Amino acid sequence: MVDNDAMIDEDDEQLDIPDNTKNIQSIQLGQIDINCWYYSPYIDNQEGSNEKYRTIEKLYICEFCLRYFLHSKNYRQHTNECNRHQPPGRKVYEDLNGLSVYEVDGNTSELYCQCLCLLAKLFLERKTIYFDVNPFLFYVLVESDKRMKNVQHVIGYFSKEKLSDEFYNLACLMVLPHRQRQGFGRFLIALSYELTKLEKKTGSPEKPLSALGQMTYKSYWYSTILTKLDEYHHSQIHATVAQLSMDTGICIEDVIQTLIELRLAYTGTSTGETNCKQQEPRDHRCRRRRRQKSNSDSDQCDDNNNTLNSTSVLIIDEDLLHTAIIRLSNENVSSNNDQHVFDRNYLRFINRS
Repeated sequence: MVDNDAMIDEDDEQLDIPDNTKNIQSIQLGQIDINCWYYSPYIDNQEGSNEKYRTIEKLYICEFCLRYFLHSKNYRQHTNECNRHQPPGRKVYEDLNGLSVYEVDGNTSELYCQCLCLLAKLFLERKTIYFDVNPFLFYVLVESDKRMKNVQHVIGYFSKEKLSDEFYNLACLMVLPHRQRQGFGRFLIALSYELTKLEKKTGSPEKPLSALGQMTYKSYWYSTILTKLDEYHHSQIHATVAQLSMDTGICIEDVIQTLIELRLAYTGTSTGETNCKQQEPRDHRCRRRRRQKSNSDSDQCDDNNNTLNSTSVLIIDEDLLHTAIIRLSNENVSSNNDQHVFDRNYLRFINRS
């Protein structure tokens, strides 16, 4: 599983510079030097100015407040004066392994969130939102320093709209390159769904997903739905698609698509595998879902033309379920991506009233 997933689908014409024009070669973030991947508009692009075409060998970024400097002298002066050692906002998660998550409001901490987006753009090809951060909440994942008390180092973040008519629970996700392949992308995805469940809703990431985003989300959907189906089987619960959706926080459309791909759940009237013949292209379904602006049923059919929708009762094939769980467990062991696992027991209750 890969963690550097760009999941933005916004038509925000803020720049006329191709994403593949890298204007910053590397950054120094705290004590870490990181090579950059894509363009990010750190330099003011005033009308008629050539500054936006300037190439910067190294940009210096304070890892705590995220302010940035062109010269090391100014950066060192700032670090001696900066009194911030963790993100702004309120802490919503803290576990025993030193991982914490802060919820940062783009409206109340506008500059910090803008700088966070600029940092993310260095590693996300398709990210387009940099400055209009007021409608978003940012969930910043940090790790406590093992030697210095009250010092926390940023790992990554995800953002979500405060109000989404399309029931999106994640707009953008980024894990810094030197912290990738350690399970942090999956950690943040799990957090996004746990927050959705606390709101007694179901959700989905903004689409279309990048290829890497597809891989990461499918891995999460597969394991989450398999685990829940196993619970249903052992408890002899005859659950519907809607119940599976509410219990996992995953929207009905994504649940149905995952069930079809796993090929191990039957509808109540089906005698064959749940497997669509000719499915509507995913981008067409996304556009249709946007028009509906609701989390309504997305009916699909199995090989026997039985409808698979929110009211379908799931019949689990025990042998196929056992085989799928073993296969997924083996993949997790070989990929070594579960080093850092989200634990909902350390999530602090969020009261938005």
